[in-house]
Amino acid sequence: MRYLKLLAAVGAAGAVLSCDAQSQRAGLEIQDAIDESPRYVTPTDLIELREIGDMRGGGLSMSPDGSHVAFMMRRANVAANDYQAAWFVTSTDRANVPVRVGDGGDPTLFKYFQPGGRPNGAWISDYAKWSPDGRGIAYRKRVGDETQIWWSTLDGRETKQLSHNAADVEAFYWSDDGSRIYFETDVDRAALERVNESRFRNGHIYNYDKEWSTIDGRPYYPRYHLADGTSRVWILDVASRDEHLATDDEQPEYERLRLGASMPEIAPKARKIAWIEGKHGAAWVQPDDPDKQGMNPPLTVYATIPGEAEKPTRCSADACTGLLELSKFLRHGLHWDSVSDEVYFVRKEGMGYSKHSLYGWNVGEDRVRKIFTTHEWISDCSIAHGRAICFRETPTYPRTVVAIDLRDAEIQTLFDPNPEFRNVVLGDVELFEWENDLGYGTFGFLVKPPDYVPGRRYPLAFVGYRAQHALRGGVGDEYPVHVLAANGFVVLVYDKPTPYDAQQVHSNPLDIGRARWGPDLFDVRMPLASFKTAIQMLDEEGLIDPDRVALTGLSAGVSHVNYSLIHSDLFVTAIASSANLGPNNGVLAGVSAEFRKYRRAIGAGRYPGPHGFLPPHVSLQLNAERIDEPLLVNVSDTEHTWALEEIAALSRHGKPVEMVVYPDEGHVKWHPAHRFSVYERNIDWLNFWLQDLEDSSPAKADQYARWRRMREQHMPN
Repeated sequence: MRYLKLLAAVGAAGAVLSCDAQSQRAGLEIQDAIDESPRYVTPTDLIELREIGDMRGGGLSMSPDGSHVAFMMRRANVAANDYQAAWFVTSTDRANVPVRVGDGGDPTLFKYFQPGGRPNGAWISDYAKWSPDGRGIAYRKRVGDETQIWWSTLDGRETKQLSHNAADVEAFYWSDDGSRIYFETDVDRAALERVNESRFRNGHIYNYDKEWSTIDGRPYYPRYHLADGTSRVWILDVASRDEHLATDDEQPEYERLRLGASMPEIAPKARKIAWIEGKHGAAWVQPDDPDKQGMNPPLTVYATIPGEAEKPTRCSADACTGLLELSKFLRHGLHWDSVSDEVYFVRKEGMGYSKHSLYGWNVGEDRVRKIFTTHEWISDCSIAHGRAICFRETPTYPRTVVAIDLRDAEIQTLFDPNPEFRNVVLGDVELFEWENDLGYGTFGFLVKPPDYVPGRRYPLAFVGYRAQHALRGGVGDEYPVHVLAANGFVVLVYDKPTPYDAQQVHSNPLDIGRARWGPDLFDVRMPLASFKTAIQMLDEEGLIDPDRVALTGLSAGVSHVNYSLIHSDLFVTAIASSANLGPNNGVLAGVSAEFRKYRRAIGAGRYPGPHGFLPPHVSLQLNAERIDEPLLVNVSDTEHTWALEEIAALSRHGKPVEMVVYPDEGHVKWHPAHRFSVYERNIDWLNFWLQDLEDSSPAKADQYARWRRMREQHMPN
C-alpha cells in the first residue's frame, strides 16, 4: 500500500490526525492578532473551535436597551476530553473583545435530552436572562451536582449565586419589575438520590409507557420519573434571597411569564405574533388559503395599527405571502420596530428554499422592501437601533456575532471567536442547486480540495442532511468536510428535500407521507433521486469519478444510507453514524409512549411487528443479501442495540461490515475524544475504499489488517 500523508498542521511531523499543539492553547482566551503561516485544516481545528450558540443556532440574548448581547462560549479539548464554557457580554455598537462575566460550570448541564427522556448528546445553549434594568444577566449554572441561578453584572465585576434550592432549577423568568425571579424545579436532589440508590440495590419496575433503554445500568426516562417527581414553582426575592413555593394565586404569573405575550383576539389563526413597543399594536402571520392549513402553509403578514386595534391590516405585496421562516433567522420570528414602523419577516426562497430573504413592511404606507438575501447561516437575530444583531456562520468560516444594517444590508463583525482560522487554507465552496428526476429541487454546498486541479476527476463523498452544517461534519458533526476535501475528495453537503407541498396541506406526518408517496413509502426515495442526479451532473462537468462515490449519514441520514444501498449501486462504500433502524429495534432500545405515538403517526405499526419502525424497503437486515458495499457503523452505546440485528444479518450473509461502539454517548457524540476518533476513522475508511490509501501509523496496523481481509474476502477482483 502507498503511504498516505494527510495535510496536517505545521509541527504535526507526520502524525496523521494527531492532537496538535492547538489542544494545549488556552481554551477561551482570544488573541487580538494572529501571526501564523497559512496551513491546511486539521480535525483539531474543527473540533476545538471556540463555539457560540448551539447546533440550532440559538443562544444570543440582547439587553433591554439593545446596547449589549450575552452568549455562552465553549471550547472542546481533545487531549483532556473535556469542555471549557463561560458567559460573555459584548457591545452591539462596535467591534470589540467581549467581557467574560461568569464561568459556565459543569458543561454536562447543556446536554440535550429529548422530551421522552432519550439522550441526544448535542450541545444546547441556555439563553442568558437579562434583568429588566439591563444591569446584568442571570443564568443557570451547575456546580457540585447542583443547578442553581447565578447572576453577573454586564462588566463582569460581580458574580454571585442567587438561588439555593434543594432541587435543581429547570427554568426561570424575571418578574416585570426585576424584584423577583420565578423558577421551576422538580423533586429534591436528596429524594432523587434515595430512589437511585434503591434502584441499584433492588432494581426498579420497568415502565413500558415512559422508559427507554437500561444500557450500562443507566435507565433513560423523563427526569425524576422514578421518584414520582412533580414540577414545582418557586419565587425568589432578589434582594433578600428568600425563596418560597408559589401559592395558587401566584402560579398564573409564572405561566404568563413562561408563555409570553398572548395572541390578540383579532387574530385567531395567527401562527406567530410580534407586539409593537408598549403593546399598542401587533403584527402576526396566518394561513389564508382554506385548503392549505397544514404544518407549513403559505403565510401572510398582518398587523393592527395602533389606535385601530379592531381593524387588521393585510400586507398587500406578493412578498408578504409565502413560506416564511419563523424559528431560526429572527429570534422571535417577527419583529415590529417602533422607530421605522416596519415589520421585519423572513421568506424562504431559491431552489429547494436554499436562501432566506429579510423584508421590511412599512405598515402605515403598506410598502415592502427586500433588505437582503443570503444562503449563509444567519440565526437568532434581535433588532435594535436600526440593526439586527445575529449569529453568522458560513461554509468557510466559523460562527461570529454580526450587526446587519437594516438600511443598506451592510454586515459588520462585532466579535470573531476564532481569529486563528483566518490562517487556515480551505478549498473553494459553491452553492449547488439542482432538480432531481422526480421534479423536486434541492441544494447543497460543493466543496473542492484546496489544491484542486481543473480536469482531474476526484472521489465524491455525500455528507448530510442539512447544508447549513457544511463548515464541519454535517448533521451531528462526524464527517469533517474540509479535512476530507484536503485529503483529495470533492464533498457535497446536501440538504434533505423537504415535502413542503404536502406540509402545506397536512400536519400529521402519516398524512404528509401518504400525500407525497402513497401508503407504502417513507420519505427516503427523494434523497436517492437527488444523489443520482447530482452524480450525473458532476460527472458531466468532469469534476468527479462516478465509480468512486461514498454516502454517509446520521439520524435521518441513516435511512438515506439504508435505502440507497438497497435500491442502487451508485456507491462504493458507506458510513452510518447512528443506529440503522429495523424490525425490532424499538423493543431493543426501549419504547416510550411518546415514541409509540410517533410511530403510529407515521404508519410504522406496533412493536414487535413485521415492519417495525420503518417499512421493509428501508431495513438492511431484511435486505442483507442485496448489500455488497462495505459499511462502517459508528454508534453510541445507548443505540448500538438498534443495530445488532442489522450487523448480525449482514455478517450472516458474509457482507463487509464493521461496527464501532462508543461508551457514554447519545444520539450525537458528546465527548471530544470520541468526536476526534470518529473523524479519524471516517477519513481512514473513505481513503481506504475510495483512494486505496492507508495511514502508515503503527497504531493503525490492526485496523488496516482487518480492512484488507474484508476487501480480499468480499471483493476478490
